[in-house]
Amino acid sequence: HLSIRRQRQMCIRDRNKTLELLDTPGILWPRFEDQQVGLKLALIGSINDQILNKDELAWELIRFLKKRYPQVLSERFGLETEGKEAAFILEEIARVRACLLKGGDLDVSRAAALLLDDFRAGKLGRITLEEPENQEDKVE
Repeated sequence: HLSIRRQRQMCIRDRNKTLELLDTPGILWPRFEDQQVGLKLALIGSINDQILNKDELAWELIRFLKKRYPQVLSERFGLETEGKEAAFILEEIARVRACLLKGGDLDVSRAAALLLDDFRAGKLGRITLEEPENQEDKVE
């Protein structure tokens, strides 16, 4: 069985309004042979966030960024990430972005959502999740 996305995702028009690009509903398999395919689709928002653990997804994004784009988190959030675990870095992002619960505790889930939103909106810069065939393209 295939699952179908039903809502339109995005519409882009050129300046002269002569060209219009639409990201229309697509078809996805309910299971992926390669877990990396599912992870990459989740990171870009092609899998419904409501069925995912955003904290874990943010940790995966942080691990990937540390490995392939180590300067991004430092530049965006002013954090030192060298030698630090993804969960700790996400807590630091929560601190920097003032994601707090009542009582002053860190709202890590909100920070995870903000990090994923920044990534998907391109606010972290130009980032590719895949490399050419001769490069390892697994998010670790």
